[in-house]
Amino acid sequence: MKAAYLITGGTGLVGQRIIQKLVARGERVHILTRRPASSSISGVTFYRWNPDEGTMDAEALKDVHTVIHLAGAPVAQRWTPSSKRAILDSRTKTSALLHSHIAQLNEKDRPEVCIGASAIGIYPSGNEELTETSPAATGFLSDVVQQWESGVETFESMGLRTVRLRIGLVLAEDGGMLGKLLPIFRLGLGSAVGSGKQWQSWIHIEDLADMFLWAAEEKTVSGIFNAVAPHPVTNYALSKSLAHACKRPFWAPAVPAWALRLVFGEMASVVLASQKVRAERVVAAGFAFSHPALDDALRDILH
Repeated sequence: MKAAYLITGGTGLVGQRIIQKLVARGERVHILTRRPASSSISGVTFYRWNPDEGTMDAEALKDVHTVIHLAGAPVAQRWTPSSKRAILDSRTKTSALLHSHIAQLNEKDRPEVCIGASAIGIYPSGNEELTETSPAATGFLSDVVQQWESGVETFESMGLRTVRLRIGLVLAEDGGMLGKLLPIFRLGLGSAVGSGKQWQSWIHIEDLADMFLWAAEEKTVSGIFNAVAPHPVTNYALSKSLAHACKRPFWAPAVPAWALRLVFGEMASVVLASQKVRAERVVAAGFAFSHPALDDALRDILH
């Protein structure tokens, strides 16, 4: 009987939290990384791969029932031609490499399910509510997400149940956007950005990690789900709630859009995007959020 989880992108913010939860449950975890090292954590084994070279230790797939595919270069960086290529390749090449190695296995030895990370960046910016069936936007980020999801979808042809989770703004103290904002807000200098009216669809790191494991274990679940909390908020509301959670005033003027574009270039469009994403499909499928409301989520993270 297969007894292991295989995780790509295991050293990232989300991957680390998923691994912690699996280890706490006594699960066996295989982690694909470019620089494997011996693990001091019981049940965790590192395996080498290099997607750029198309190489991977085939032993990583031995006894694996679930693949959690998180690998991908950070989007939150200045978009130069080389960084754009890295952002895309880190998603398409990793999926292709996994696919080629799984295809070489006998059907009975293949994993049963693949849960792939995706992003709400596939959706257009605006004020309308967005569901999994909303049309994709045009532009670099949406194109990346579409190719990212297509790579995971190819696993279905080998008999794997596949789920793609379109992740929103991840709230965690030690990483992501919130990790960058906290030092500023704790100084009492936090503010909204742009107009502050843009919608932001967020999710607590614990809920996101739990959603990946729920998707892996719920055998009736497949396809695309928005991985966001049920209550999106405006950037102004999020910024004000964060200042309140830090017990600091909220008075600083909003950072103008032109300043963000000066610092981040084209990537500023991600920060300024307005995406009011609905979570009804994942709720209807049976997932229960531990932190559905923003104020509660920030209190839990900060205190």
